[in-house]
Amino acid sequence: MAAVTPPATIYFMAFDQCDELDVVAPFAVLQTANRYLPYRKVPSEIELRIVAVDGSGAVTLEGPNGPQLVVTGIHGMTIAVEPWDGDVLPDLLIVAGGNVENGTGIMRQAANPAFTTPIQRQFARGARIASVCTGAFGLVGAGIAQGRRMTTHPGLMNDLAAAGVTVLNPDWTARVVDLDGIVSCGGVTSGIDEALYFLETCWPQDPQLVSDVRGFVDYPYRAIVRAERS
Repeated sequence: MAAVTPPATIYFMAFDQCDELDVVAPFAVLQTANRYLPYRKVPSEIELRIVAVDGSGAVTLEGPNGPQLVVTGIHGMTIAVEPWDGDVLPDLLIVAGGNVENGTGIMRQAANPAFTTPIQRQFARGARIASVCTGAFGLVGAGIAQGRRMTTHPGLMNDLAAAGVTVLNPDWTARVVDLDGIVSCGGVTSGIDEALYFLETCWPQDPQLVSDVRGFVDYPYRAIVRAERS
C-alpha cells in the first residue's frame, strides 16, 4: 500500500439528524492521536473541525460561554459545530451519516448543494474523502459514488447498490474499504475502525501511534481492505 501524507486538517460534516456516533467516534480517536503526536519525531497535531454548511439545520443556542451553533443528532444530543461555506477544503473530509428517510438526515443533505458541492470539489482535486455508515448516500448525492466500490450500514446495502454503487458487505468483506478514491466504512461503530485506519496508513512507520491510541480507547481493531487508491 502506498504511503499517504499525514493530514494537517480534517473536517467532519455534521447536520441535523446525523448519527452522533458517526461524528463523535472517529473525532475522539483522532483527537486521542493528538495526545501522542506532539511527542513524535515530527510533532504536528491534526486540526480537527466539526463543520456545518448552509441548510444543515444547525441552530444557535445560548450556552454558558455564549451563543453556540449546534446540530441535533438522531438520539437528541446536540453537537457544537462551526459554520463552513465549503470554500477552504481540508486534507481529509469525513461525511457523517444519519436518518435515511426521504427529506431527513443524510437524504436531505444529499439534495443540498451547499453540502454536496464541497464533496464534489474535494474529490475532483484528488484529496481524501471518506464516509461513515450512511454518509455514503451524501457521496451519492454529490455524484461521486456511482460505479465505485464502497460499503455502508449492512441494513442499507441494497439501497446503496440501487443508487449505482458496487457495495461490499461490511460484515463479510471489510468494515473499512479504501478503493476507487473513496474511503467508506460500515455500520455506526466502524467510524472508529476508519479513524484507526487513517492513523495506520498516514503514519505507517509509527505503529506505536496506532497501538497507543488503541490502548487509550480500548478498541479491538477489525480487519480492513488494503488496496492502492486509484
